[in-house]
Amino acid sequence: MNKSKSKKIILVGLGSAGRRHVRAIDFYEKRGLLQLVGVVEPSEQVLASFMTARKRNQPLPVTAGSLEEIYVKLGAHTGPPADLVSIATPPGLHTELALLAMKNGADVIVEKPMTLTVREGKILQEASLASGRCIIPCLTYRFYPAVRELREFLTSGSFGRPLSANMIVRWGHDQAYYDRASWLGSWEHEGGALMNQTIHALDLVFYLLGELPREAVCKLAPPYHDIEAADLAMGVFSLQSGALVAVEGSTLTDPEEQEAEIFLRYEKGTFAAGIKSGKINYSLAYDDKTKKAPAIVGPALKHLLKRDGLGIITHIGKAHTLMYGAVLESACSSALPAAADGLSSLQLVLTLLEAAKKGQAVPCPSENFELKD
Repeated sequence: MNKSKSKKIILVGLGSAGRRHVRAIDFYEKRGLLQLVGVVEPSEQVLASFMTARKRNQPLPVTAGSLEEIYVKLGAHTGPPADLVSIATPPGLHTELALLAMKNGADVIVEKPMTLTVREGKILQEASLASGRCIIPCLTYRFYPAVRELREFLTSGSFGRPLSANMIVRWGHDQAYYDRASWLGSWEHEGGALMNQTIHALDLVFYLLGELPREAVCKLAPPYHDIEAADLAMGVFSLQSGALVAVEGSTLTDPEEQEAEIFLRYEKGTFAAGIKSGKINYSLAYDDKTKKAPAIVGPALKHLLKRDGLGIITHIGKAHTLMYGAVLESACSSALPAAADGLSSLQLVLTLLEAAKKGQAVPCPSENFELKD
């Protein structure tokens, strides 16, 4: 990547998601590819802690309690002060912030879920198209090495048609996690384990399949944690092809052993992958042992090393770093997820939740169901 084209970035939010963005931005700042010019954080204590740590080795960005204030301080009236704005706030704030960023000439990286309603998702999609600015939702599993090449292989027909898929997301959290903020564990502002933890795996599985479901059924367990939303859900999607996709999303497991697994079964072969405590494993194999599946991970890793240097090795399990690298490399090309993908992933979750509430199969994608219903 060309260091002469360093991009200016504003980060909005320094919570748990924001800290992952800080780590990723720091990686590319040290390589001269990003310049953090502004940080928005309403908590003065959190902001002060960030700035103290920052003083040790890097220039200090402008800070403020709101994105509007940052734009005033950076002189937005004279021209776009940033190329990128990363939004890592509670999801209910995403739409307003993204619209403001695009209005001020920035492409937007926005945490999952992109929005909490289909209506707002469509607003962002339309605004992105009208402004020519990109919305890049943090569907981070797509950024692991070789995912795009894997999709090309799986949708090529080499394995035949898909028969079934399974995804298990056991991303355990204790009660202290939910007690950090009032919106965590609420229906209207978070959406439970399906929306907050399982959405990445849902997006990845259907991205790899290259086919969206026609309907879904789902059951929610009463919450074990002291929260409102479901911390355990199980569902099944039906595809037009006849394949079934089973989903388990939970935050009930050991927080020290967070893991996610996916399994895709085809007529002639199988793909399986998982991540546990930041370590990735995967397998791709034909049933016919005389045939070899393509070696796609090796070339993808070589590309990352050539692009980012040896330092990227320690970030292979850190999807946000890989995401920023892809954004810097690809600009707003079709290689990146867009607003339409953020909307699609939201609708997958809403379809499951609508099915659970109605106690029956419902068509996908969900258009009118909202978390507050």
